[in-house]
This record gives sequence, C-alpha cells and structure tokens, in this order.
Amino acid sequence: MIKIATSKKGLRDLPKGKTGGFTILEILIALALGAVVLSVLYWSYSAVVGSTRRYREVSDFYQTARNSLTNMAREISGAFQPLFAEEELMFRGGDDWFRGMAADSLSFVTSTCLRGREDEVGSDTYEITYYRGFGEEGGLLLMRRAPFYNLEEPFEEGEELVLAENIRSLNFEYFDGLEWWEEWDPEEQESLPRAVRISIAVGREEDEQPRNFTIAAALPLGQKMEEEEEEEES
Repeated sequence: MIKIATSKKGLRDLPKGKTGGFTILEILIALALGAVVLSVLYWSYSAVVGSTRRYREVSDFYQTARNSLTNMAREISGAFQPLFAEEELMFRGGDDWFRGMAADSLSFVTSTCLRGREDEVGSDTYEITYYRGFGEEGGLLLMRRAPFYNLEEPFEEGEELVLAENIRSLNFEYFDGLEWWEEWDPEEQESLPRAVRISIAVGREEDEQPRNFTIAAALPLGQKMEEEEEEEES
C-alpha cells in the first residue's frame, strides 16, 4: 500500500485568501481601462468620418460652383442685342453690395440657354438674370429665365433656379476693349461689352476664408456691334 506524504508546513506557506483567479478590484480596473481605450477609438473614428463627410460636402459645392461658372460663361458668350429692341440695350449689369460683400446682378438676352433636355421644344431666345439670393443656410447663386417676348418689361418675370449654394459674393466686371467696368448701364452704353469677368466667393458662413473662383466670357457679338457702328459713321 502506497502512502502519500503531505506537508502541513507547505500548506501553511500559502498566503491566506489567495487563489488562482482575479479579484473584483482587478476586474473593475481592467473594465475601466478597456472603456477608456474604446472611447478613444470611437472618438478617433468619429472625427475621421466627420472630416471625410465635411470634405466631401465642401468638394461637392466647390464643384457645383465651378460647373455653374462654366455654364454662365457659355450663356453670356451668346448674349446679343435683338434687332427689334434697338432703342434700349438689352444688357444690364448692376453693381450692388450686401453686408460688405458683392451682390451684383446681370440681365441679358441669349441664344445659348440650357433648357435641360435636348428634345424639349421651346423658344430659342431667352432673357436671363443672374443674381445673389439667400436661403436658410446661406447665400445662393440664382438664375431667372424666361422666353424673350416682352420688350416693355423685360427681365421682370420667369422661372427661378438655384445654381449653387454657399455663395458669399457675386461680382461681374465688364470690358469695353480698353478697361474694366464695375457696372454696365444700358442708358449710357451703346453696345454690348467685349468680355465679362465673373467672380464668386464660395464658403459656409462659419468659414473664415471663402474660396474664390473666376472665369471670363468673351462676347463676339459685342465686338461686331462696335465695328458695325464705326463703319456706319465712316
């Protein structure tokens, strides 16, 4: 028969209350550290996602502003003076300000207006007005357009379209062949300008520095009008 020796001394050497598991205090400390790590990871992830979303939003309205400028330049390039409206120049450029920012407007008659669909049947000549308006979240780039019929009260009615949002300023400048002008008064000017420079500042109200975009549109018919007048005088 085999006897197993035991040592009472060996048993007494183990500290009282000690086992092979974790104490409640150790578990609480581990949970607290884990919660801190998870919180840091969550806020870091949220910051990255928020930054990405804001970057996409900013990129979207920047791209919209650039596309709007390109379309505006194309439509302004098609501006002309209707033959049956010779008594008044159908091109008006106002120089206005609102809250320290440029809020110009431009009205003209054009044959290059985008109507939305190629198969749409309608007028080939439109009267267009560009101006800056205001929505719930900031400035808007607006266009009012209508088929050109009314000679007595032009540019007074039409469909209003929002071209771009977050527009802080809208400025038009007009080139007469020698210098740039801040406005184009139909009562003083005898012909269309040779070029129009469009400048907009894009940014949300909370942005300290808006981003500026500029494009120039040449008016071939403006130059031809001046040449025809010089030939008649000679």
